Amino acid sequence: MPDRGDVAMTRAMWAGLAVCAVGVGCTGPQYYTPPAEPIPGPANVGGATVQIIDQRPEWEKKPFLGVVCLYHLGKAHPDAWAQLAQETAAVVNAMPQKPVRVDVVVSSFRLVRSTDSVKKFHDYGSGPNPNPNAQTTTMSQANADERKERLSAVNGTGSGEQGQSTDGPPNKLEMMFASKDDPRRLLKDHPGGASCAIQAQIRLVFANGQEQRVDVKTLNRGENTTHSGYMGEAMDSAARAAVFQFGRQFRNGVGLNPDQ
Repeated sequence: MPDRGDVAMTRAMWAGLAVCAVGVGCTGPQYYTPPAEPIPGPANVGGATVQIIDQRPEWEKKPFLGVVCLYHLGKAHPDAWAQLAQETAAVVNAMPQKPVRVDVVVSSFRLVRSTDSVKKFHDYGSGPNPNPNAQTTTMSQANADERKERLSAVNGTGSGEQGQSTDGPPNKLEMMFASKDDPRRLLKDHPGGASCAIQAQIRLVFANGQEQRVDVKTLNRGENTTHSGYMGEAMDSAARAAVFQFGRQFRNGVGLNPDQ
């Protein structure tokens, strides 16, 4: 006969899956109409014509809300497009040999918020432990893990850092029930909390006809220093961090010191 603990565990897992399917997974993204987002036009920077070119896929231009949110780039303060243009101009200004033209071809620019709606399940044993000391250790471990999860959810990062993010999304369970064409599946690289990603190719043309291309790819998590449920600060932080990393990679690609 199967162990009662295993049966109870299995029932609990299936119950969680059912709740997820009904409450989240079967509900698609909630699209909204964003305000107009004027992309900065061509600008003269030290004699160079600098232009931001939006070549994002159409689905990235359709923001939505839900367990996973894809916001319009104007949600960030300052506007994320304006930040990108300013950072590009700063790098071009710092170049000793100025190009005559700089095109920043943006193939992806995402401002995302991802939350964990289903509490993670931890198996700390198959049943009651007759050893009081071992039981106390198990409970302490469970409490410590739960506290760590809560802090991570509040801060947007377990370490409190704003650096490049590599961990995956916290809502894999919800996505199990999402349709194959659900755009949230394409955001699986984004971590929990607020994050911003930029992918672009910078094309520089010089007066002698020489051309140079610099590929940039960033993914950064924002920090919520107020430890509140309001995520606006974290969204702003994520956008600033992604643009900052964009600038560092651009500087490095053209031979400048990325830390200046």
